[in-house]
Amino acid sequence: GKGDGPGSAALNPKPRDYTTAEWQKSVTDEHLAKIIVEGGAAVGLSPLMPPNPDLADKPQVVEALVAAIRSFGSQ
Repeated sequence: GKGDGPGSAALNPKPRDYTTAEWQKSVTDEHLAKIIVEGGAAVGLSPLMPPNPDLADKPQVVEALVAAIRSFGSQ
């Protein structure tokens, strides 16, 4: 969840650190869900974050992914 794994060195932009309280407070669950389903470009972020349109009809899966992202904030 810190965005500092071995694969992150080659990525630009760098992955976000999901563990910071400041970032966790700055986004809503709805915003995270939109990014998961529609991709980064849908919210003005990197178009390299791909959309997952197959999850649009699976709200429980999206909610679980949002919960996983939120769980990083408690580390």
